[in-house]
Formats: sequence, structure tokens, C-alpha cells
Amino acid sequence: MANNNDWIESTDDLLIDSVIKHEGNKDVIYNSISAGKLKAASGCDAEACMDQGTWPAYIDSKGLDTVGVGHLITGNESFDSYAGISDNVARKQLELDLANHLTGAKNLARKQGMEIGGNYVVQRFMTELCFNIGANGYSKFKNGLKKLTSAVNGDGQFTYNDAADEHLDSRWARQVKGRANEMVDTLRKLDV
Repeated sequence: MANNNDWIESTDDLLIDSVIKHEGNKDVIYNSISAGKLKAASGCDAEACMDQGTWPAYIDSKGLDTVGVGHLITGNESFDSYAGISDNVARKQLELDLANHLTGAKNLARKQGMEIGGNYVVQRFMTELCFNIGANGYSKFKNGLKKLTSAVNGDGQFTYNDAADEHLDSRWARQVKGRANEMVDTLRKLDV
């Protein structure tokens, strides 16, 4: 069995870039608030944040207070989420969040029996999906995980295309559309 300790880290540039692309950077958040597509969280002065160049707290699509790159505000942060956070704080928080989601992805891979050590494409895919819907949410993708495990382990039963198709046959994919297509395309390229 491959070394399951051979995993990317929460500082992996490709993972970080993909999450930021799909979650949005500071300018996207500013523009979305200005256009009325996002609402600033109660207690956050979004205009002051924009003037100071900090990340404002906002209400995400599920109605949850969020700051930085998709960080759900828990109240346990070491910073005042509603005052606006610097780029450095947003980056460090993203890396902490990704470390938690990496753990979730590792646990899912282990439970599935995936021989995933060194398969960085699948690691990034699983970690970003955990970031997006949580490891618990991802664990409900029974057929998707079964087909992905088969493709990863090379048992010949299912391909990465099969796993990609299965992941697209979900409420998650219907909700996030373009993000889902881009993410599963990384899996499809592994069949080439």
C-alpha cells in the first residue's frame, strides 16, 4: 500500500489558488458587496474595510457570517472578524482551515481504503470538496467515493471519468455548477 503520509500540506499553492478562485478574493468580495450580491455581516463596516484594504465580514449563501477566503466565523478566532482582517491574517486563516479539511480528506481516504499517497491531484480535489461542504457532507457521496477509490487504486472497475460523472450527479454540483465542473475536470485528466 502507498504511503498515506505522502500528502500535500495546507500551504500547497495549487490548492490555495483553486480555493481562492472558487471562493473569491478580496476584490470579488468588495465588488459583490457593492453590487448587492453579498451583504456585509452585522457589525462589519464594509466601506471602512474597503477604505482600509481589509477583508470585510459578510453573509455567505447559507446565511452564515464569513470572513476572508470562505472562513465561517465561529467566535473562537484570535482576531476581530467584524473589524476587517488583513491579507496576512486571511492567508493564515485559510491555511488553518485547509489543515482541518486536509485531515477530513485523509480520514475519508483511509476509511475508503484509497492508496492515495503521492496522488496530489486527488488529494487537492478531496480537500477542496471537504472545504466546500465539509468532510461529513462529502462522506455522503457513497458512490462517488467508491468510484474514486476504484480509480485511485487501479482495480479496473471504475475510471476517474466514472468518478467525475458520479460527483457531478449531486446536489452539490447543481449548486456550485462551474466550480464542480472545474474540480472534476482535474480528475478526468488522470485518465489520459
